[in-house]
Amino acid sequence: MLSKPARRDLKHNRTIEGKGYKREDGLWDIDVFLIDSKTYSFKNMHRGYISAGEPLHDMALRLTLDDERQIIDIEAVINASPYNICPQAVKNCQKLKGEYVIAGFNRKVIKALGGEKGCRHITDLLAYAGTIAYQTLWKEKTGGEAKTITEEEAKSIEKKFANSCYALKKDGEVYNQYKEILIGKLEKI
Repeated sequence: MLSKPARRDLKHNRTIEGKGYKREDGLWDIDVFLIDSKTYSFKNMHRGYISAGEPLHDMALRLTLDDERQIIDIEAVINASPYNICPQAVKNCQKLKGEYVIAGFNRKVIKALGGEKGCRHITDLLAYAGTIAYQTLWKEKTGGEAKTITEEEAKSIEKKFANSCYALKKDGEVYNQYKEILIGKLEKI
């Protein structure tokens, strides 16, 4: 829990929500939403006037994935934005069809949609969607339990996760616990 803050006035609110679903046809939907709003009204060159609480940004993204996390379909919408042209940026999302939401996905997103090729907020949502996809499909892929794995799988796990965050630093307690779960496979690397 954060400490008690100094007296302050809220000026901006960003809400990001993400959900992962198993579809009845066996595919997976990852839905992510972003809404930005201000607590004050202001003039806007393209929309005229944006009232307090009215979304400055209102965007949604859906990835449809198979069990291997391949993007079967992608849908992105910009319902509200500061510039009239922004909704046109979502068409380039289709370039990601066929890609896999695995290690390196965010680099592929930036290559396909970064800078003038896309919307910064949609690329941010894609990063969230990747994390949500991993969390959603994890139990489905592993059964949620430790299993005996091949040396090749152990190398892949080590490459993905070792030193990827504070908890998984190679000389840390959590990393060493996983090393034991992997039945010493990582020690051979």
